[in-house]
Amino acid sequence: MAKIDIIECRDMLPALSDIPDGMVGMLLTDPPYSSGGMFRGDRSGATSEKYQTNDAAKKPEFYGDSRDERSFVLWSVLWMGECYRAMADGASAVVFSDWRQLASVTDAIQAAGFVFRGIIPWRKTAARPQPNSFRNECEYAVWATKGAIDRTPVAGAKYLPGAYKFAAPSGEGRIHSTQKPLDLIKALMEIADEGAIVLDPFMGSGTTAVAAIETGRHFIGYELSPEYCALANERVARAKSAGGGGLNG
Repeated sequence: MAKIDIIECRDMLPALSDIPDGMVGMLLTDPPYSSGGMFRGDRSGATSEKYQTNDAAKKPEFYGDSRDERSFVLWSVLWMGECYRAMADGASAVVFSDWRQLASVTDAIQAAGFVFRGIIPWRKTAARPQPNSFRNECEYAVWATKGAIDRTPVAGAKYLPGAYKFAAPSGEGRIHSTQKPLDLIKALMEIADEGAIVLDPFMGSGTTAVAAIETGRHFIGYELSPEYCALANERVARAKSAGGGGLNG
């Protein structure tokens, strides 16, 4: 791979095989959860129906969101295993999940070879209340590493929170139907060294790439949807023209 700072419109599984061993300094991604309901008919619905309630602002569809639980785990092990190979020793993997697939993601990330380190909740600030129910106001980032990490309490060691609270993107700032807040992604990215390459096989609207630019890191991303790939590259171009990070891509 000759370039970094790229988002390509490709199927991520064959694309990941192009990344040299040990090149990546962090995996930070939000794969399709294949949730959206309890039954097959719910999972196979359009993503614009499953994850959006505002008919006036429907977002483009995204792909790969209709697997059942077992196929979701097997598929996750495949792509996580390729990411593991491409990552440097000690590098962190942070993979988002909802509550339905949380156990599946923690199983898959360990089956792929990673050391499971914990779960980082993202608490949304405007989750809808539900009668006679606990509010469903969190999504979760599963944290794992490629092998051991140095936990020596020396000068310069990073002490990061174990949970985060940010509002979900809304209005004109919400490009993708499952988009994560830019500030959340930037906060999670602090676990990686400055200048590291951050890999996102499910780039969506490009939030991971913009966070990398604004925090002095590089990025490699893949996105199967041509519409979202174009939108992501537009966001990257705007972020670079604004001077974020000053990286060459």
